[in-house]
Amino acid sequence: MNATYRTVSGYTPVTEDGITGSQTTGALTRALQHELGLTSLADNFGTGTLAALTNHGPVSAGEANHNIVFIVQGGAICKGYDPGTLDGVWGTRTTTAITAMMTDAGLATTDGTLQPKVFKALLSTDSYLLAAGGSAAVRAAQQWLNNRYLNRSAFFVLPCDGVGTPAILKALTFGIQYEAGLDDATANGNFGPLTQSSLRSRGLIQTGSTGAWVRLFSGALALYPSAQTFTDTFDATLAGQVRAFQRFVALAETGAGDFATWAALLISTGDPARPATAADTITEVTAARATALTNAGYSLVGRYLTNVEGSDFDKKLKPGEPATLFANGMRLFPIFQTANDSAEFFTYQQGYDDALAAHDAALGFNLDAGATIYFAVDFDATDKNVDERIVPYFLGVAAGLRARGNRYAHGNYGARNVCTRLFREAYTLRGFVSGITTGWTANVGYPLPDNWLLDQFATVTVGSGAASLEVDRCVLRPYGDQGEGATGSPAATLDQFLAWIDRLSALATAYGQGDPDRLVLQYLRAGRHDTWQSRQLNGDTDAGFAAYVGAAGGARIRTYRDPVANVDVDASRFADATLGALQSGIRADFGSWGQDWVALYGDWQFTAPGTPGKDRASTMFAKSSVVSAFTLAAMVADVDAYHAAAALTAGTRLAAHLRGTARTSRFRRFFQTRFGGSAALAATAARDVLTSTADAQVAAARDRMLRGQATTPVPASDQMTAFCQVFADRLVALAWAEAK
Repeated sequence: MNATYRTVSGYTPVTEDGITGSQTTGALTRALQHELGLTSLADNFGTGTLAALTNHGPVSAGEANHNIVFIVQGGAICKGYDPGTLDGVWGTRTTTAITAMMTDAGLATTDGTLQPKVFKALLSTDSYLLAAGGSAAVRAAQQWLNNRYLNRSAFFVLPCDGVGTPAILKALTFGIQYEAGLDDATANGNFGPLTQSSLRSRGLIQTGSTGAWVRLFSGALALYPSAQTFTDTFDATLAGQVRAFQRFVALAETGAGDFATWAALLISTGDPARPATAADTITEVTAARATALTNAGYSLVGRYLTNVEGSDFDKKLKPGEPATLFANGMRLFPIFQTANDSAEFFTYQQGYDDALAAHDAALGFNLDAGATIYFAVDFDATDKNVDERIVPYFLGVAAGLRARGNRYAHGNYGARNVCTRLFREAYTLRGFVSGITTGWTANVGYPLPDNWLLDQFATVTVGSGAASLEVDRCVLRPYGDQGEGATGSPAATLDQFLAWIDRLSALATAYGQGDPDRLVLQYLRAGRHDTWQSRQLNGDTDAGFAAYVGAAGGARIRTYRDPVANVDVDASRFADATLGALQSGIRADFGSWGQDWVALYGDWQFTAPGTPGKDRASTMFAKSSVVSAFTLAAMVADVDAYHAAAALTAGTRLAAHLRGTARTSRFRRFFQTRFGGSAALAATAARDVLTSTADAQVAAARDRMLRGQATTPVPASDQMTAFCQVFADRLVALAWAEAK
């Protein structure tokens, strides 16, 4: 190409590195434009190129322009198909290569003739082979769509890699419009009023239905991992997958393709007329407005903890407002948002600072320990934004909340893709999805995140006159966190906690699926520590059991008062640490007490790197009067978790162990059984959770925790050794205190 077109005006020479990609396909496109007589050249194969190629006619073995044949062969090579010698002569191998590409793209006509739209596909970077991690069902849908609708004017060849993208969602919408009888001038690929009306008038897709409508419906459903069937027959298998999807997105479980289910598959708002019991608002909820909200069916309201600094706009929660909500039978979920509406705002330091501000504001309202604060990403963030800005910000949020003793959890508000990525990469516990922003690219074509709790989908006005306020309607996921129903609540007593464990154990046994004690621990963990990282290290959570407990009713106990240590123990932390201690090797330590130790180390390196390690750890580690990343309450939870895991391994049931364990000797027994009574071994173990590379997942989790705070891998140093010695010294002191 460079030798042929270097002197052509508008051609950009390509780097001769043997690597395919957009630069190479762009150069091929410019070369084709030149051969077609166009003078304004660009990497984009747009309408002008398509029109010129249409005038030229299909390209095949009889093509007289050898340079165009050369371009065809170059495109085939870039796609991974072998056209034989790159010589501008269309031979049998070139026909075979083009035929193979067309077959992989799902096209029924595979005679090696390149129609203009197929030539456009050849010069794209799209793949027609199943990608790693792609779905065979999604690929089958892509191929079917290509073959059925390629002759429609606005439809172009889709990639066939099995990866869900906005393009396939738009193609499915085009398919609905075409099957509904819309002509090419009317069909636009948008899920607008005309398309919605067509779906409503079409009626149900249900068991026994067949044909193209079932294809379109199952293709959309296949974008969700739980439904991997692409079919033209609505059978019992597909009905079961539909019910699972409806359960996941909080729709009535009909097992049929009704309008609400179609809408949930095709647009981030779903059906805007569906019921909602949650809302968020920037307006103070007075007694009159609370009555209006209650009368409208709302039971959970999101309010902002602070105003934007330097702004006169007043949106924050007011003193006494939580009590007004509670008095009217409603609950509260707190939101933190300052200037979170552009990528430039988000940095690690900003996230850390915002976490401290949010913690202090929540504590100022006396919100109970375990509450989730939702930090906002209020713009259409790209993957690049998430990589470079938003993940670091939320890692900073996580670190800041840890530094304040992990009293509060953090969730996030944002588009679907943002919520999904933050759940997997930045410890967010729950997602508050901005489904209302249908035009955001981070919503289009992406499924609801696994950890979604709230899905915002419409703005309405509730009440009238002085009782009027504008709210964003939100679907609340059934049996998920219900927000805050009180402030300043005392921790449960130990007896209350043990009675709750008995009830959960009975429910787990009645549930009849899986080990009852692990189910109880997973349910406990879900209150505060059920992050993606915890699931990867310590095992998944059975969502079915959580729903089973939710249906049985009863309030979740977040904390209980330990009568010996006189601290409030986080039940979720205890459960997560127990699941961790049930693992083996370094993962058993890291998954339990080790994560807290890494958090304390990271906070030292980030906030006080000039302080000697021994001094910092001695001041901050396991002290009842000091708020830190590793409090005495956390140490109690971790040590009790070690003993619980040992009991479970020995065959003792969780409830029986918790009733019989000797809390007055917890530290002595931990020191003896885990470390053989050796302070040196305890210090070594503390060092290992910071430095060991024996388990790749542990090393990756540790690096993520320390990102933005400390150098990784953690370097050996005298300061680090002294820091780790404090773990042993403090444990010995706690053990000796029990012996007195």
